[in-house]
Amino acid sequence: MRPLYFLPLWLLVPAALCAASPFDHGPFDQVLQEYVNDQGLVRYAALAADRAQLDAYVDSLGHSSPASHPDRFPTREHELAYWINAYNAFVLRGVIDAYPIASVKDAFVLSGFFNRQTFVAGGREMTLDHIENKIIRPTYQEPRIHFAVNCAALSCPQLENRAFIGPDLDDRLERALTRFAQDPNHVRRRGKQLYLSKILDWYGKDFSAWFPPDRPNPEAMPTIVNYLRPYLLPDLAAELTEDIAIEYNDYDWALNEDQETGSPRPAADSP
Repeated sequence: MRPLYFLPLWLLVPAALCAASPFDHGPFDQVLQEYVNDQGLVRYAALAADRAQLDAYVDSLGHSSPASHPDRFPTREHELAYWINAYNAFVLRGVIDAYPIASVKDAFVLSGFFNRQTFVAGGREMTLDHIENKIIRPTYQEPRIHFAVNCAALSCPQLENRAFIGPDLDDRLERALTRFAQDPNHVRRRGKQLYLSKILDWYGKDFSAWFPPDRPNPEAMPTIVNYLRPYLLPDLAAELTEDIAIEYNDYDWALNEDQETGSPRPAADSP
């Protein structure tokens, strides 16, 4: 009688099934839909009380990143979506860890939330400052990320209530920029004065260095004005002239909390 030979089970599995699965942002998408309203305000008290799904997503970020598992991120858009979501998820995690607080600056000692508190992405500890300024900005050179990452403050760009994903990332970033440019809290004119978000001052070099190559930028107009012009409401865009003066708003660091459902908290200090 001939001996029986058994092949290892893994040889019987099609190669396609052995490939790494794409990184799943679905759990974070569900968190955002549940706890973030249409104005980008967060029900932090409710999220802090029911945090298991956010914690599980943060754990998944800790296990895999575009650096540690590049096979799970087929395009640069998938990579960038990961880092935007990671930044926003870590901010939410940091806030609920410290909740109740009046400002994100209260989430870590000596206002070190952005440059001292660490989170884990792909097995590496890193700060929010590292993610934004050492990974996202130099690697992807995409100024529109400044309208997608959210720092949990009222003056931040609106936190979207859907997770970012690779396939439609460009459209999502365009919509985020349009919403920002048409929000009078971030861009408004009064006489010959144009008042802009402080974000456009802090990261001004990004908007000049990475100005869209297919769009003219007349030297007579400040670069940031020309960057915003196609996204402004038509009446405002038409009113901008070469002698427009720019002033940057003070930044409001008060927590971006949904006050209708949030629990009582101390008043925020002035920024």
